[in-house]
Amino acid sequence: MDDLKTNVIIYCRVSTDEQAQKGFSLDYQEESLRKYCDSMNYNIVKVYREDHSAKNFNRPEWLKLKTYVKSNKQNIHKVLFAKWDRFSRNVEQALTVLREFDSIGVELNASEQYLDTSNSDNKMVLTIYLTAGEVERDKISSRTIAGTYKAKREGYFVGKAPFGYDNFRDEQKKSTLKPNNDAYLVKRAFKEVAMGIESVEAIRKKLKQNGMELKKSAFSELLKNIVYIGKIRVPEFKKESAMIVDGKHEALIDLETFNKVQSVFKGKRWHGIKPSHKNNDFPMRDFLTCSVCGNQITGSNSKGRTKKYAYYHCRNKCKTRVSVDDTHLKIASILGGLQINENIKELFSHVLKDSEYQINRDKITQLKVKIETQKDLKTLLENAEDRLLREDIDKETFNSMKERINGKLNVVNNEIEILSTKTDSMKAFVDSGLELLVNLDKLFLNGDYDGKRIVAGSIFTQKLIFGNDDCRTTQVNEVIEVLTRNIKASEGVKKRKAVKNDSFSVNVPGAGVEPARFPTGV
Repeated sequence: MDDLKTNVIIYCRVSTDEQAQKGFSLDYQEESLRKYCDSMNYNIVKVYREDHSAKNFNRPEWLKLKTYVKSNKQNIHKVLFAKWDRFSRNVEQALTVLREFDSIGVELNASEQYLDTSNSDNKMVLTIYLTAGEVERDKISSRTIAGTYKAKREGYFVGKAPFGYDNFRDEQKKSTLKPNNDAYLVKRAFKEVAMGIESVEAIRKKLKQNGMELKKSAFSELLKNIVYIGKIRVPEFKKESAMIVDGKHEALIDLETFNKVQSVFKGKRWHGIKPSHKNNDFPMRDFLTCSVCGNQITGSNSKGRTKKYAYYHCRNKCKTRVSVDDTHLKIASILGGLQINENIKELFSHVLKDSEYQINRDKITQLKVKIETQKDLKTLLENAEDRLLREDIDKETFNSMKERINGKLNVVNNEIEILSTKTDSMKAFVDSGLELLVNLDKLFLNGDYDGKRIVAGSIFTQKLIFGNDDCRTTQVNEVIEVLTRNIKASEGVKKRKAVKNDSFSVNVPGAGVEPARFPTGV
């Protein structure tokens, strides 16, 4: 460094929204400062260029500058910037930093608004410069917040696109979202969690293998994000209440599936056990408890002369030990006793299809009631507005009424959307589903690791009691129990159309109700 010259550091700063303005550009500032230093015969030691807001001093390049100055304070005389608003737009913090640099003998100043800081009278002028920058920052912030609120209110997405979407500008150049190549993973996530067969964490780990690199907390937030059902959450703004509006982007998930997923997080379904690690040799390892001591059964391989042999066995010294193949045959035998009879499969088919007709008729009736409720609530809101205009009520009372009515409207609107959603007819799946129930044992034996766990987890709601001589269950899925309970009574029944008072019909779940499932933790 040249000790005969004044050694200075140049600091240039823009925020993102100022970058396009020529008068604020980094190149313009640096060029202007270099010319100033040449005219004053200053020696430029370093140049720092920043693209960051001046609302505080937690800026990457400024922190580097500060560290460098403190390490070389004996050789640095000034830090120069073009204008005071390039330095800071926060009066209180700016004055603190000025005092901090002054204490180590380094002057901070603006080339285009130079002030003799040794003159006390100039402190008032300095405060005016800094205040002007802070006021401008407040104006920019206010405009940004108002613009963001307006965009959200109109259904546009503002911010970084969530997983499964890309940021996109429509024909009006407004910010929204469009699905990307990861959208199918989002759909799979919601679908599998809504089924309630596997734990949320097991599904996350499985999808991770397909490219969904999300941590546990991020995956949970994804499943709670209303953006995926085509909605935008609008925050409270001034005297306007928070609300949810229809977004301009394409929904990836239907509302009914979304609500089923939320019920999982509210604890309406048991998330269940998860295996400590996946071992393809022992899919039933955490489904079994020892009939002797009641502890969990584990599995391990025993080395023979020519190959390894797999066994399920107790963790204690109970001598409970059965080969994997024999164990799976015992479980298949239980499933064979639970499966429905081929002779009455067609009767069940008619019952289920008839029940769908009844459910759809009930949905139409409920929809009419909800639409009437929606009209009544809108009328109440209009009446409240009229009363405000007539000055029968004050603004505070009106806002309270409006918030209460809007809360009820949001609930009714969601119910109408669910009831209005067209769902695929189950008629196409009834026969194939019943075919599976006729062949539960074969489905189990032929399944792979995941297949065996899903079949067993769907049927058994408690662990199986496991011993050397037998394998039994104390409780099964209540729907399967209802179906198999009536088999003997239904033997020989001829095919007939199911009627409303059928003993089977009353046991068919209503709309939105799913049978309890034992968690598999696949």
